[in-house]
Amino acid sequence: MAKEVENKMRPMEQSVWEFLETVSEKRQREAKLIMDIMQEISGEEAVLWGSSIIGFGTVHYKYESGREGDMPLLGFSPRKAQITVYFSEGFDRYHEQLSTLGKHKTSVSCLYINKLEDVDLGVLRELLSASHQHYMKPEKKAKTVEEYVQGIPEEAKESFQNLRELVTEFFPEGIERISYGIMGYSVGKKKAKLYISGFKDHVGIYPLPKDPELLKELKPHIRGKGTLWFSLKEPLPRELIGRIISDLTVELRGEGTK
Repeated sequence: MAKEVENKMRPMEQSVWEFLETVSEKRQREAKLIMDIMQEISGEEAVLWGSSIIGFGTVHYKYESGREGDMPLLGFSPRKAQITVYFSEGFDRYHEQLSTLGKHKTSVSCLYINKLEDVDLGVLRELLSASHQHYMKPEKKAKTVEEYVQGIPEEAKESFQNLRELVTEFFPEGIERISYGIMGYSVGKKKAKLYISGFKDHVGIYPLPKDPELLKELKPHIRGKGTLWFSLKEPLPRELIGRIISDLTVELRGEGTK
């Protein structure tokens, strides 16, 4: 964790929304997109740490020097010059994701983004999910599909199972696996290209499909540039989800490739 963050590492009484009123409208929009992703991954509410850090969850750190304290499990700062996303564990484990993230810079523990449109939000989500898993207690980490399914909130279990069955129906050759802390689907040794998740108020599908016409229909379900949310209050749109699955699994099926 950078010294700058350590020195400000305490929750404040000021609300995140009051703080966001002090930044530009563009940064507000970008911050809300990142907040949606972090809240979904962590299941926590946003809290302002120090004067400008938006954090989700808490983790206790202790260095060999004896220095210890608390910090957000996930956190970022929407600064004027750039957005800073904190990865206290560093980036040694994330070379693959960073290579496809888009325009960015890194320091020992900070990821710098000038404009959110410069990066792939789906890849950013993968980075944040992996970072979140890194700090979770081992007994809470889902190592198998069964463990992940058991960890789905009770209110989302039925919808998540329905979504899981739709994936099996429209992508029967897909193999379920845990990837970046959520359920992924792949074929053979190929990297997963379709992910699903379940939370207390929605189920999710990642990333967004590429078909521009399909994206227009999905606009009410899009959160940020890389996430689809489906409310638990309504039945899952079977035909629409089938089209999403078909779009996202083209590469895995070997279709449309040379």
